[in-house]
Amino acid sequence: MRIGFIGAGKVGTNLARYFYSKNFAIAGFYSNHFEHAVKSSQKTKSQAFTSLAECVKASDWLFLTVPDDCLAAVWFEVEPLISNEQFIFHCSGAKSASIFTTKKASSCFSLHPLLAFANKEMPLELIAEAPFTLEGSKNLKYVEKILASLNNPLAVIASEEKVRYHAACVFASNLVVGLAATAEEVLLNCGLPEEFAQNAWRQFFLQNTQNLLAMSPSEALTGPVERNDLSTVSDHLATLTGEEAAIYRALTKKLLHIAAANHPERDYQVMERMLNQ
Repeated sequence: MRIGFIGAGKVGTNLARYFYSKNFAIAGFYSNHFEHAVKSSQKTKSQAFTSLAECVKASDWLFLTVPDDCLAAVWFEVEPLISNEQFIFHCSGAKSASIFTTKKASSCFSLHPLLAFANKEMPLELIAEAPFTLEGSKNLKYVEKILASLNNPLAVIASEEKVRYHAACVFASNLVVGLAATAEEVLLNCGLPEEFAQNAWRQFFLQNTQNLLAMSPSEALTGPVERNDLSTVSDHLATLTGEEAAIYRALTKKLLHIAAANHPERDYQVMERMLNQ
């Protein structure tokens, strides 16, 4: 089984490196930027293809590792070149395999790793721990069995749930970046030195993450909402402005629901009214 990649970015390159480390045969890469294909192929002792057709022909499993908004256009070029025996994949978290519209009998899937690929040289041990979701129809059990040999956590997801699933991934990953950036900005706006502010939120963030990993979100919750500290929350809302206040208000409402479930003996109605104003 030879695996080829259209797109030599962070996701495609890291997946190829990981598959290669697990003794999967890598056919190689095709990219609009040939030099990218060359660099990625060197990491897996595979081929850098000069044409799309060559990459498709050389691959039993073909991965389209391109940005979501490019998938349909790339598939329009690829679809005439595929055969009935080939297995076609993309790695989008939000798109389903239905984007591969074809009258051929090829097996089509989405395989999404729950991992933030920051560069093309992610440690293989991190990828080895990443959960994957798989979605598709024809030959799904066969593909699931092959991928099980990677020993990653693997779950099959229904196509109609892909968008909501991906939104959950964004909450756990990308939006956390927004929260960290907001925390740093507010600390700097307090007049604190930049180095101090950066170290401060990082240490605080790391400690909280360790709590979250060791227990459930409801068990890890601390702070003024959990204590039903009305004056503190009110003061926060009074000092925060614009986007900061909107982020604070939206997430505090979520924390309020958690706190109320943890402490049914406490009356959180006043805080709820304050947040809804």
